Amino acid sequence: MRTIAVLNYKGGVGKTTFTISVSQALAMAGFRVLAIDNDSQHHLSFVAEKGEQLRPTCIRDVYRSSVGIAGKKLLDAIVETKLRNFHIIPSHAELSGHDIKDPYILQKAMEYCSLHRFYDYILIDNSPGLDILQETALRAADEIFVPTELSYFAVNGIIELHRVIEKRFRDCCSITKIIPNAYRGTNRQNEYLDALSALYRDKITETHIPYDTVFDTCMKEQKTLFVHKLFSKAAAHYLKLIHELFDLDEGRVWEQVCDVKQTQLRNEARQRFYEQQKRASQGAELEENKKLKQHLMSQVHLEDMPFVGNRE
Repeated sequence: MRTIAVLNYKGGVGKTTFTISVSQALAMAGFRVLAIDNDSQHHLSFVAEKGEQLRPTCIRDVYRSSVGIAGKKLLDAIVETKLRNFHIIPSHAELSGHDIKDPYILQKAMEYCSLHRFYDYILIDNSPGLDILQETALRAADEIFVPTELSYFAVNGIIELHRVIEKRFRDCCSITKIIPNAYRGTNRQNEYLDALSALYRDKITETHIPYDTVFDTCMKEQKTLFVHKLFSKAAAHYLKLIHELFDLDEGRVWEQVCDVKQTQLRNEARQRFYEQQKRASQGAELEENKKLKQHLMSQVHLEDMPFVGNRE
């Protein structure tokens, strides 16, 4: 099992989109994947099929528990998604560093409940910055992936992130991959890409995730990128990216994703048919009840109803 912390000093660089997309792609490729929402904005949690607001247990409960209880809470917090083999541990809007007394609590909880028996990959989505909340993820992870935009502040943020990790968390995991995101191929972006390559040549992925509005569409409509928008440029680049990040066979991954896509679409079509039939049945029943009510009321008004009791 590989545990990966998705981290960046800067916000709005696509960490959550990256975590969701990579997790879904790995799940559709046949791997068992768990994504942990370690961000108080809890955007990742909305991918859960039943909605994170309906789940009584979340990552905050894990942090606020003792080690033995934290392991049970961790298992209780796991939520299924629409994709087979892809599960999520949701977050909470009030999650903060004050909930954490022990920065090793997530690592201990994962070991206590033997999470490695259930999953091939665990991805931990983090809020911007690097305090005790992110430290908890670093203590539990084997490596760090850094999605980044190609801008002045983003590049400086990576340099600062690398410096702080080397200084404060040398005993933790390290940055293994930096993934250029929202790539448009402009001259300015290429300048920043060259600057990053000069500093971290062996860590920059060859695959750059392009700017694509399909990500917003999928999140807004609660659709899966590789099911409903498989032939978009974003999906194609992400499938190429997981081949690079996890050393997978690109052709085999494509075949598996296509098979899962067809199965998922058939299941969704079947579910829509059942729901339509149910609504039609309920509508017919309501219409019949309405007609009966109208008939009875007309009989009352015409005084045709049989009279029971004494008239006053």
